[in-house]
Amino acid sequence: MKRSGLLNPDLCYAIARLGHTDTWAVADCGLPIPDHVEIIDLSLVFGIPSFEQVIAALKPEVVVEGALIADGTPKHIRDLLEVSHEVIDHEELKARLSDCAFVVRTGETTAYANVIFKAGVAF
Repeated sequence: MKRSGLLNPDLCYAIARLGHTDTWAVADCGLPIPDHVEIIDLSLVFGIPSFEQVIAALKPEVVVEGALIADGTPKHIRDLLEVSHEVIDHEELKARLSDCAFVVRTGETTAYANVIFKAGVAF
């Protein structure tokens, strides 16, 4: 068993496959995800795990160089991002999910709590 960090094997594998500039997302429990995009569903019940909990677990695991958020994304979600981000229309964000390597579904119930991240490099 791992000593620390992420325990979900699907999520560990998906992160390990990321290359520089690949995109992936963390989403609330209601975001429609295209059929061809891998879903790593962490949702348990409404609110668990929260968007904030998932972001806190992911931060030490993956290098991020940028993000996309919808214009309706709440301030408390924006405040969790420690990288520069571009604000786009919510429909455009949903369309860009098609290009994501995977989407992590949370139990978050806050509307527009969805972020597409761009993978960076550690060197």
